[in-house]
Amino acid sequence: MKLKQVDTILLVQSMEVSRQFYTGLLGLEILHDWQTMLVFKERLSILQASELQPQNEIQGFIQSGTEARSNVVIYLQSDDLETCCQQLTAAGVRFLHGIITLPWERIFRIYDPDGYLIEIGEPH
Repeated sequence: MKLKQVDTILLVQSMEVSRQFYTGLLGLEILHDWQTMLVFKERLSILQASELQPQNEIQGFIQSGTEARSNVVIYLQSDDLETCCQQLTAAGVRFLHGIITLPWERIFRIYDPDGYLIEIGEPH
């Protein structure tokens, strides 16, 4: 059997809040919009958690709060890390930390409205 990575789907509490965050603030472009699920051109998707099917079987899987979110990091890149960091700060986005330099690149990390961690780095 051979599988391939096609998409990463994040379950969100509010589609409208998450839509605004990912499209309005982060500038991700929508590839598909199915009202309760958005697929971005970057192959990240968000899905209204209450709409995950089949609902009867899946409700035990969905956790409230941020317990499961601490094991997921979404990685994005910016050509201008400082400006990106300043704009997100001005927008009131919650930061885990500001810009740091790692051996392989510079990054900072923020939280999305559902508590998912987003790492933003600059291209090599």
